[in-house]
Amino acid sequence: MKPVITGVSKISSNNIESVTSGLHDSIRQMRFVNSMEQLTVIAVGILLNDAKIGIPIGNASVSLFVGIDDSIEDIKNEYFEGILNEGILGASPLLFPYTTPNSLAAQVSIAFDIRGENITIPIKHSYRDVIEYAIECITGKYTGTAIAGGIRVQDRSLSVGEGRYVAEFFFTRRSGQRKKTGSNDI
Repeated sequence: MKPVITGVSKISSNNIESVTSGLHDSIRQMRFVNSMEQLTVIAVGILLNDAKIGIPIGNASVSLFVGIDDSIEDIKNEYFEGILNEGILGASPLLFPYTTPNSLAAQVSIAFDIRGENITIPIKHSYRDVIEYAIECITGKYTGTAIAGGIRVQDRSLSVGEGRYVAEFFFTRRSGQRKKTGSNDI
């Protein structure tokens, strides 16, 4: 069976606040350390709403494939600026874990209780490789469903509030596969 896309989300960092109203209370009330974490979690939340998947997911048949470009360098720069400006007291223990590329995928897994594979893939300008890999995993029956996409810098000259980052995700499953009624056995 061929994979089909049953949900899509695409948001920019300039409209994070305006799109959160339809999200589950547990996601709207989360505390975020940085804007990229918030953007990624909210984009996946919107995707799950679009795909009509209840949260928490809580099973291993859903895998997460996140592509990230050099936008992660912005978090590293923020962390090291704190050290340069304030010395060791500027080393934020909250921000440090976000200096690794897989931190955003980890936060999404925690937020939605995704128990399947969790893979971070480096990208340059397109999520194509991420989506192709997710589809290969579905057709090879390594996973039943996949959340695939990522976060990237849209325009370096913009601030976060002006739309510096964009997150785009797709929910993919084998055609003919249906979510069982009343459960998250996807």
